[in-house]
Amino acid sequence: MAKETIQSVERTFQVIELLAEKGAMGVREIGHETGLHSTVVHRVLGTLVDLGYAGQEEETGKYLLTYKMLAVGNSIQERNSVVKLAHPYLAALSEECKETVHFVERAGTNIRYIDKITPSANMFATGSHVGLEFPLAGTAVGKAILSELSEAEVKAVWDDSQIVQYTPNTICDLDRLLEELKDTRKTGFAYDMEEREAGLFCVGVSVPDYKGDYVYGISISAPLARMQEERLEEVKKHLWDTRERIIGVIGKKKNG
Repeated sequence: MAKETIQSVERTFQVIELLAEKGAMGVREIGHETGLHSTVVHRVLGTLVDLGYAGQEEETGKYLLTYKMLAVGNSIQERNSVVKLAHPYLAALSEECKETVHFVERAGTNIRYIDKITPSANMFATGSHVGLEFPLAGTAVGKAILSELSEAEVKAVWDDSQIVQYTPNTICDLDRLLEELKDTRKTGFAYDMEEREAGLFCVGVSVPDYKGDYVYGISISAPLARMQEERLEEVKKHLWDTRERIIGVIGKKKNG
């Protein structure tokens, strides 16, 4: 079964790559170029059409890729370029603060880690890795992103989220979250005080993309014992400065 699944994926990409290279083609042409039986080509094209990645020309009956395929490629390119542009600033922040720095993107009702930098001198390990997702409401950086939404939008995200109580401090009450977000809107900073992991403190800020939508964020994670008031203020200053530098290269603020 596994072999058949891999073969079907391989055939699908044969067709996709051919259409990407040569443009609109008929079933027989595709079969001739790929060596696939016309029945297989029909099945692959039918799936691509159903998913919106291919369409059929009315006049010729030939198949071609749609802009949905282009959107997938653009989104990968944009994300990779954003990480590449932001990484030097994130690395500098990590070295300045001697703490773990995360860069995230919004993924529906979650945040997804897309970069992580741990300073060489740091002996404190966090349970995070690139690709990992957590609910927006369950992380400092997620709350920073939520603070850019209206209360109605926050409620909609909350209703669609899977709320998991990781520790006794995890926010499982919408009213409590809304109160926290009021403070975040005033200061620009959101916090996670052992809400996801015992002994872990995080502070996060939101970052807009080039369209002005707040889909990214930066956080600093450290042992709670290291984040006393004076130290926290220093870390926040470095974090905010880094945010402004990254906005300068990948994003812009909304007007108003």
